[in-house]
Amino acid sequence: MANEMTERFDYIVVGGGAAGSVLAARLSEESRFRVALIEAGPDTPPGAEPADILDAYPIVAYFNRSYHWQKIQVHLDTPKKPDTPPRRYEQAKVMGGGTSINGQFAFRGLPWDYQHWAEQGAKGWDWDGVLPYFRKLETDLDYPDSPVHGDSGPMPLRRIKKKDWSPFAQATARVLEKQGVLNIEDHNGVTDDGYFPMTINNVDGKRVSAAKAYLTRDVRKRPNLRIYYRSEAKEILFEGKRATGVRITSPAGEQVLMAGEVIVSAGALQSPAVLLRSGIGPAEHLRKMGIEVRADRPGVGRNLQDHPMVALAAYLPRESRLPPTMRRHIQMGYRYSSGLPDTTPGDMFVLPSNRAAWHPLGRRLASILVCVNRPYSTGYVQLASPDYEVGPEINFQQLSDERDLKRLEDGMQRLFKIVADPAMASVIKDVFPATFSERVRKLGAVSKTNWFLTLIAAMVMGANPLSRRMMIEKVIVPDVDLRGLQNSPNLLRSWIIDNTCGSWHASGTCRMGDASDRNAVVDPQGKVIGVEGLRVVDASIMPSVISGNTMLSTIMAGEKVADAIKAGA
Repeated sequence: MANEMTERFDYIVVGGGAAGSVLAARLSEESRFRVALIEAGPDTPPGAEPADILDAYPIVAYFNRSYHWQKIQVHLDTPKKPDTPPRRYEQAKVMGGGTSINGQFAFRGLPWDYQHWAEQGAKGWDWDGVLPYFRKLETDLDYPDSPVHGDSGPMPLRRIKKKDWSPFAQATARVLEKQGVLNIEDHNGVTDDGYFPMTINNVDGKRVSAAKAYLTRDVRKRPNLRIYYRSEAKEILFEGKRATGVRITSPAGEQVLMAGEVIVSAGALQSPAVLLRSGIGPAEHLRKMGIEVRADRPGVGRNLQDHPMVALAAYLPRESRLPPTMRRHIQMGYRYSSGLPDTTPGDMFVLPSNRAAWHPLGRRLASILVCVNRPYSTGYVQLASPDYEVGPEINFQQLSDERDLKRLEDGMQRLFKIVADPAMASVIKDVFPATFSERVRKLGAVSKTNWFLTLIAAMVMGANPLSRRMMIEKVIVPDVDLRGLQNSPNLLRSWIIDNTCGSWHASGTCRMGDASDRNAVVDPQGKVIGVEGLRVVDASIMPSVISGNTMLSTIMAGEKVADAIKAGA
């Protein structure tokens, strides 16, 4: 093309998210490396981050569609009917990736998560192998002298002290204490079950994304780092089986960037699609798409995992609502072990929230969710078209393993007991089953129309108990009876199957393993097996999703592979 330009780099990182930001920053520490970072979404340069991204209340940024991939839609389970429409999926398309719009929860997972990784062939990724990198990435503001925490990393972490928790969180803690549950204080420093103050990447009321932590002013001034934003990777270029560069579309037009090595950090839904379009994946699927097979790797796009969850909601009397000065709506969590056979300790998680949404109705609603912290269900990502502008076909199949469904059934009964405790009587009113339907998603979008509609709903609910019950039973959750769910195992199971949603922690689709494992996609250095000059580093390389939110483990992976590259691995 006439406007096509070519530049050369040692490393090209495709994706500026949790891992990509880290890789670009760490690799460009070496002046001998010339590094390019390609981000499809807008940049968030230091001092010019959008207010909604910085906000301690994350839901406004989360529902801002200008930060999302519009072509990503998913099924959560095998459709019951061929015409079942897919759902929107809020995958970040902005510098910092999911760390710029997520809930700002910082979890490491549990040591046995990483032991499982090592057993699956990810040599060097056991707990002893990853702990140094968790320490390297963080500055723990509460435990600076702890041997398991870091005190000089780019990512500052803190906790909200119990005395500053919101009314619903305080009441939940009292109920748990009555049940014999202990406050374990530091969920990243101990492995016990218990409730705890949530560790967050938020300082002085502002989010610290991976982009903010790693792509600082000083980093951006490096002459050997070039950042391309609003630039999408159209194609990975190859000579034979060696990746040699990337063709991108950018505001400057189409460009070719040549590289000694390409590192794909596009996330667990996009990275496998990039590999598949490059001829790396299950041979039969590639041939069906009319793509020449470069490397037959059956595991590409398989092993998709997320944390399935369900929730209850309740009306908050005025005295229980967050004060206008408190933006942080979630302060505590509760980790417990289900005890179900063939599961691991700490496999379940409960999260109370004092604010269900940004709008007037959301301010008047609390929610409490239960999540499978260590799921076993797996789904898939495959191409719907070889065209990079067409989103892949995605199905999480999130309750395909019976253990996950059984644990949510048990988890809902635990939620019922929490909200029914007398300690809750003055804090919440009129509990009802919560759903994340398309209607709820549409109302979550920030707009004047949604603000007005939810204000009317909030006024109706606040008028009197009768109007509130009518609103719940006729409008919010028609045809769902809370008592019926409690007392009928069949009804509860059906409701869970219909209303379980994920946690936006897509993982596992380019999993690590030994090169001799046919289902492994990358080796323990992130190198794609079967080709040269190509790595994948993001949540997709996890052999299994960790027991917790995936942000810290993805940043850790970026740190660990960056060190391996610099050491010549």
